[in-house]
Amino acid sequence: MVKVALPITDENLDDILSKAIFENIDIIELRIDQFKDKDINHIVKVANKVKEKGFIALATVRSKLEGGTDISDEERLKIFKYVCDYVDMADIEYTSFTINKEVIDFYHQKGKAVIMSYHDFDKTPSDDYIQSIIDESKSLGADIVKYAFKANSFEDVARVMWIAQKNRQKNIVAILMGDYGKVSRVVAPVFGSMITYTYIGQSFAPGQIEAEKLNELLEFFNIQKGWKLE
Repeated sequence: MVKVALPITDENLDDILSKAIFENIDIIELRIDQFKDKDINHIVKVANKVKEKGFIALATVRSKLEGGTDISDEERLKIFKYVCDYVDMADIEYTSFTINKEVIDFYHQKGKAVIMSYHDFDKTPSDDYIQSIIDESKSLGADIVKYAFKANSFEDVARVMWIAQKNRQKNIVAILMGDYGKVSRVVAPVFGSMITYTYIGQSFAPGQIEAEKLNELLEFFNIQKGWKLE
């Protein structure tokens, strides 16, 4: 069982959301760090429009360290807190050590779920290191643990899928980036990964599969969509 997430900015919003409905997207990830207009009222308007269309709204203010833009942790925390009432979930990086626990606690107080994420755009770490990310993220209170690594071989893909299978009861999102990692966008749900990320127009990460093609592949391999976070 899997949900399909589409990261978006605040550009061409109506057109993108219309296409997302047509492609049966489940989650709209608001990549707020990539918004051209970061005024909080504008962010809320975008979030409201996403919710009005019936999508699950996921707020992400990605750190520069993990592929986002240069926004201070203090400002990121303000944005996370302000938009909380207008979204369903948040994504905060494991490496955002100064704010990640506060984001988790704040969202939990509001009855919202939190994804704790970790990205490595160069390599796939050792099995022990990946397991430590999962365990430490869960100890901080993460509802879902997302890790995305650059796959430099199919062995990297196999290792990450095995670790996802071993931890599938912990609510895992396992992603491999790059050409070797493309296969993970389709097969990872078989090993317990809860979300796969796609794109319409322009991708946010290397190895993402365009939405129409991804849906075809999920259907071909009989991978069912949908789950409810307990």
